[in-house]
Amino acid sequence: MDDLVVPDNPAPPGVKAKEIERVVLLQRRLGAAKLNIGPFIVIYSLLFAAWVQQYIENGHPLFVVYASVVVAVLHVLSFLFTHWLVSFNALVNYKRVQKLNDAEYIQVVPHKFSGNADIVPLEFRQARDPHSGEEHSEVAFEFRKLRFNYHPESNGFERLRFPVHEPFSYYLKASGYGHGDKVAAAVAQWGLNKFEVPVPPFSELLKEQMLAPFFVFQVFCVGLWCLDEYWYYSLFTLGMLVMFECTVVVQRQRNLRELRSLQTPKQRLQAYRGGKWEEVPGEALLPGDVVSICRPKGGPGAEEKVVPADCLLLAGNCIVEEAVLTGESTPQWKLAVGGGGVSPNEHLHIKSHRQHVLFGGTKVLQHTGDKAGRIRTPDGGCLAVVLRTGFETSQGQLMRTILYSTERVTANSWETGLFICFLLVFAVSAAYYVLKHGLADPSRDRFKLILNCVMIVTSVIPPELPMELTIAVNASLVALASKAIFCTEPFRIPFAGKVEVCCFDKTGTLTTDHLLLEGLAGLPGKPPRELVSEPAQMPAAAGEVLAACQSLVLIDGEVIGDPLEKAALQASRWSYSSDVALSHDKKTRATVVQRYHFSSGLRRMAATVLLEEEDAPQPVPVALMKGAPEVVRQFLKQVPSDYDATYKHFAAQGARVIALARRRLSTDLDGPELRNLERDVVERDMEFTGFAIFQCPLKEESEPALAELASASHMLVMITGDAPLTAVHAASQVHIVTRPVLVMQHKLEAVGDGPGAYHTPGSAEADAEFEWVSPDESSRIPFSRSWEELLLLAGEYDLCLTGDALAHVEGCKLGRRVIPLVQVFARVSPEQKELVLQTLRAGGWVTLMVGDGTNDVGGLKAAHVGVALLAPSALAELKKKSKERGEKKSRSSKAIAAGGSANSSQQQQQGAVVPAGDRAAAAKAGRTSPAPNAGAVVAAGSAAAGTTGGEQAKGKKKGEKLKPGEALLEQYRAAGKPVPPSLERMAAMLDKMEEDSAAAQDVPMVKPGDASMASPFTAKASSVAPVTDILKQGRCTLVTTVQMFKILGLLCLSTAYALSVMYLQGVKLSDAQATLSGVLTAGMFYFISNAKPLPQLSPVRPHPSIFCAYFFTSLLGQFAVQLGFLVFMYRMALAVMPAEEKQDTESDFAPNLVNSICYLVQQIVQLTTFAVNYVGYPFNTSLTQNAGMIKSLRYSGCFLALLVSQSVMPLNESFGLVAIPLEMRLYLIAGSLAVIAFSLFWEHSLRRLFPAATPPSKGYMVHSRQLAQLQAQRSRARKDE
Repeated sequence: MDDLVVPDNPAPPGVKAKEIERVVLLQRRLGAAKLNIGPFIVIYSLLFAAWVQQYIENGHPLFVVYASVVVAVLHVLSFLFTHWLVSFNALVNYKRVQKLNDAEYIQVVPHKFSGNADIVPLEFRQARDPHSGEEHSEVAFEFRKLRFNYHPESNGFERLRFPVHEPFSYYLKASGYGHGDKVAAAVAQWGLNKFEVPVPPFSELLKEQMLAPFFVFQVFCVGLWCLDEYWYYSLFTLGMLVMFECTVVVQRQRNLRELRSLQTPKQRLQAYRGGKWEEVPGEALLPGDVVSICRPKGGPGAEEKVVPADCLLLAGNCIVEEAVLTGESTPQWKLAVGGGGVSPNEHLHIKSHRQHVLFGGTKVLQHTGDKAGRIRTPDGGCLAVVLRTGFETSQGQLMRTILYSTERVTANSWETGLFICFLLVFAVSAAYYVLKHGLADPSRDRFKLILNCVMIVTSVIPPELPMELTIAVNASLVALASKAIFCTEPFRIPFAGKVEVCCFDKTGTLTTDHLLLEGLAGLPGKPPRELVSEPAQMPAAAGEVLAACQSLVLIDGEVIGDPLEKAALQASRWSYSSDVALSHDKKTRATVVQRYHFSSGLRRMAATVLLEEEDAPQPVPVALMKGAPEVVRQFLKQVPSDYDATYKHFAAQGARVIALARRRLSTDLDGPELRNLERDVVERDMEFTGFAIFQCPLKEESEPALAELASASHMLVMITGDAPLTAVHAASQVHIVTRPVLVMQHKLEAVGDGPGAYHTPGSAEADAEFEWVSPDESSRIPFSRSWEELLLLAGEYDLCLTGDALAHVEGCKLGRRVIPLVQVFARVSPEQKELVLQTLRAGGWVTLMVGDGTNDVGGLKAAHVGVALLAPSALAELKKKSKERGEKKSRSSKAIAAGGSANSSQQQQQGAVVPAGDRAAAAKAGRTSPAPNAGAVVAAGSAAAGTTGGEQAKGKKKGEKLKPGEALLEQYRAAGKPVPPSLERMAAMLDKMEEDSAAAQDVPMVKPGDASMASPFTAKASSVAPVTDILKQGRCTLVTTVQMFKILGLLCLSTAYALSVMYLQGVKLSDAQATLSGVLTAGMFYFISNAKPLPQLSPVRPHPSIFCAYFFTSLLGQFAVQLGFLVFMYRMALAVMPAEEKQDTESDFAPNLVNSICYLVQQIVQLTTFAVNYVGYPFNTSLTQNAGMIKSLRYSGCFLALLVSQSVMPLNESFGLVAIPLEMRLYLIAGSLAVIAFSLFWEHSLRRLFPAATPPSKGYMVHSRQLAQLQAQRSRARKDE
């Protein structure tokens, strides 16, 4: 460090990064300079001197011994806190410095909800610039796989700079690295292109778990019990805790290994280095490398290899699958920046220019090299320059999201802390009572007294609390995984039980992606609203636009791409292959010369094509365009008079309307000239050719699922990028819109002109440019900022906001009040989706967002519960079809070999109907199975017809494997033995176990992408049906968690009493009694956590928090009656017990009447607590349906009855129980029945008296009182008029 020249700056450096709030320079303290070593050496020296003095004076230095114990505990805590708190570690082990040259470490403090702080080493080194070769001193640190460099000019740290914001001219001149020194310098600066996800050894992770605050506290409690000579109970508890922590460590290791396995192998690429091409592994790529990108060639797993880094395409075009990053199953076109469309002086912005960027982790499906490129590639690939590598790539950022996920919701929540504080009040009171009475008795052992006081205080924090909560959540995880729903943040599951607002994307989520072209409308010479659906009647011009103005690709003989474009091509009956579209009569041929791709910002697409007619002397160049009607309108040379009315008519019916236009270009233009035309030249003076009317039908599951959500007290909202009229129609079909609708939009939005052309959204001048319009335009109401006017509108209409209107409302600072009033958000951007969710969340609503693509990622992250729906990618579907074709061909050849060609032909004719029906039925039932050939179907049908009852197993086809249960029954029948009903039940259980095991193995693993990693929940389904499963399981888990808190609270309060008042009277438990109590408690908590949700969501909602009148009233009421019962029986036993059996607090345990009575009462109270506070209907299965719980209660009850009845006296003696007089046993039984009856009455009465609040179905209902006053005022005003 001393050899480096680092500019000295008196001010401490800052940091420029969105993830980090600040950094602090630190220097490590050494030896006794550490605050947890030096000061304690002094204190221990003073204590030793005091001990020597006390010992010499009176020989009993008890005070010094107690002080030493306290100091030792504080000393241990000082070491532990350095592990628990980064700020404490920085204070104790480091000292702050102001100058960079004096620092050795740096404390990095992220922004709120961005993860935890950390202390990382500073790195000082001499570095070389990879381009200029100049040497310079470098100061840097690494935080969460990102490197931050110090920049003297700004006196701050910034993320390592990659060449991602240069002008395009910079990239077009790129020529790679000239020689090895520059490559070495680049490796030193940016590192290798790797995602290193280390898996720590088991011992290291176990140490980390065991140093967690809760575990340390648990071990401390176990130590206290050991000091009180509860050895069996202590060892049982410790063993249970260690086993649990070991399972957590194993799970963490498994997750990290799975994360490592997600790294798809990278392609080996040709890189241009030192003036020549050389093949390098993907891990060796560096920013600035010029490479050749092509589709992976042969070899094992070649099709799985991915683009190794983020690259900018310089020459050639690619078609890639980006599902791994975005969730979009549609392949994406990637265009070269050298092909025009961008200015050389324009700077690269990856988000805006993503059509030119190949992202790491994506798969190249097709590539077209450009032989005219500045540097010719050796393998015909596309020329590209590497932009980012390692964790800085898009895939790397996704990996970092998984590794360092933000705002983790954990079991150690604020609710847990506040509840413990509540219990602590009782515990401190009890401890004070014991201490006061204990100190009043000079003969009492002070050590035992202090030990007991500490145990009372710690007893209110149940050692098993985090374990029980984790078990409950893990049980929900397993239940969700069995339904192909995966959760990356398990402790968000209870949030799903609190959800009030459910937000849905439309296309691909509520509606299917498989669009249908219903027909063409607005055609010249026909009534504007007449639909032409027959291809023969479609005008040739419209057919050309549908067939040639698209981005479809042909891969392995299959056309894949945008579902809308596929539907259009199919309906037009044109064929398409390799940029050539051919009409169905083979008379017209359209060759695509250049595409101007669709983007969400432009909302249109254009293309130039060469049109060849059969009788035309030469090809005719034509410009084609399609897009949103209001956008295409402004490019038309002449707009038909009925243009707006026609498309709005069909949009109001829920159709997706696409405007079509074309224009003939000059015949003097040849191919290269056509290719180089600017977009604005191509798109001017277009001629309207009609509207394509697409229907996007709802998925079958959408309406029933949302009907169930609406009936279960949820507010439903749609947030989509579709047109407002289409969105409103779809919303009306799924119970989101239930009243007349008003749409707030810009007055000029219908003509494709944005409000930005006039006044800034949010300005007072812009108010007049917005209005509320009904879908049929019969009502128009000017926009007003008045809150009263807005509330009156929301009380009468369902509201829809467009993206422009939302921007204006937000600009008016009305977003927080208006957004909750709205049912449909249409034409919104991904950023606005996130804004809507953030606003609802800030308003106190518990939100759920359901989406399926990259445009939903912002909303999924912002919601409390984000659910990503994963549809199979286009490439996966292609592989599946290819595999099915191979299997079908194989089966067909086997059938021909077995039955001869004639017979096979007959079977194939039958198969045209039979297997299709079978496949449809199987698909409807949710099963997937390969379709057998017809012969197999007929044979199977005959076999099935010939089998009945117990002969089903015999009806199995030869060679087909029997299930374990069926095989067992078959063995009995073959031996001529009768099959008893118990054996049939066991066989059925074996078969079910095998089915469950197979289902678990079939559950696919979620990989990064598909918008899934932005979302806590990921459903491997294409419909919204899993949302109801998540909410049911969420309510189940929430109810289970709340009842666990209540049960633990009651048990802890009774324990605090037992350890205080009863302890002073010499009442204590035996080791066997404490162990049995702990085992029963752990078992019942386990069975409670396995409660299953009911199949139907209830309109009644669970209490979202333990801090409510119902919870505390129930808790205190039950505790009062249980305490009264315990005190009554204790005093009765104390009065009857012989004086010689009484014990003092210092003596060891000895069986006596008081102990026996108190132990039995505590066990009865424990069973009553579990039975009474179990919550079943309307959220979970009832107590009688929870087999494990009801059996546990029954067996425990029978065991207690056995102890109370004293039927087996040796059993009582083994647990340290003495004989109890008959009269007292009768009191015990009567009191138990009274406690059970009262607790049941109290609990169920309070459930009815204090139901959970039901959220409104519409946002305006929150303001119902104010709305009623406004409506009354309006009514009076109208009467006065």
